[in-house]
Parts: sequence; C-alpha cells; structure tokens
Amino acid sequence: MIKRIFSKFTQRERFLFIGIVCIAVIFAVYLLVLDPLYRNWSELRLESETAKRKLLKNLKLLADKNELEKGYDKYKDYLQREADKEQDVASALKEIEDTAQRAGAKITSIKPKGEKLLKGYKTYNIELIAEGKIDQFLKFMYELEGSKKLFKIERLILSLKSSQSDLLKGTLLIIKVSFQN
Repeated sequence: MIKRIFSKFTQRERFLFIGIVCIAVIFAVYLLVLDPLYRNWSELRLESETAKRKLLKNLKLLADKNELEKGYDKYKDYLQREADKEQDVASALKEIEDTAQRAGAKITSIKPKGEKLLKGYKTYNIELIAEGKIDQFLKFMYELEGSKKLFKIERLILSLKSSQSDLLKGTLLIIKVSFQN
C-alpha cells in the first residue's frame, strides 16, 4: 500500500517527502532523547558544582576548627543562661551587689524594673541607688561593664550626699543582656 502511494509521487515529491520525514525524525529524536539528556546533564552539573562549593566551604571551616573553638571558648562565659527569669534576675542582682562590695560602694536600693524581649535576646532593667566616693563609683562601674554577665550602664546620675561630705549618691539604670534559648 505504501509502495502504491509512493509510486504515484514524482521524483521531486519523493525527495520532499523523504526530507520532511527525516526532519520529523530528527526533531522527534531531539525532543525525546537529546533535550532530556541535555537537561539532565545540566542539572547534574549544577548539583555537582553546588556540592563542590559546599565541600570547599566545609573543608575551610574544618581547617579553621581550632581557631573557631578558641574563639568560642573565649566568649562562652558570656553565653551562659539561667534556667528561668527569676534565676537570671537573681544572679544579676547578686553579681551587682558583689561588684559593689568589691569596689567599696554601698548599695542603698536595688530594684528590677522589667524586661524587654528583643530578637534573640532579653534585656532586664535594674535601677540602683548607691553611695560611695568617686574612686569607688569608678571602680564599680568599670568592673560592672567588664563583667561576664553583660551589664551596661544606661543612665548615671551623681550628686553629693551632703555639702560637707565627699560621699556621692548615685542613681544608675543598669541593663543586663540575656541570650534566649
């Protein structure tokens, strides 16, 4: 049957028919075989490049492991957290009292004033009234800001306790930073 239909064609029509069939076969091979293979190869190449970049990054981190651990050990005391809010505030108040005592300043009043929840950490406000000489206040503030408990003196108001005395009365607003779990 195909021979009969094909025999009715002229020489030119046969070449044209064969050319169209060849083009259709080539197009079908491209769509069904070559294009999927190329896409798959491209995806695999991209995945291998990504994996190679990750591997190089991880090898670099592994090579720097000792340095990173030393850096972590240096700052891990700052990251220690208490189990709950009450323990965190209590340990902060104890640290402030101990620091004041070491500096020779006398605390007359200390009150927690609330907390603020920020992204990744909390801050506790502590209001403090203390008495002492100027050198005692300076030592107290220096040690407090250098503490491993991450204190910051937000506000300081100093005044003479009396006109005949060299004692100062200071009101401080102290911020304590605590990292969240």
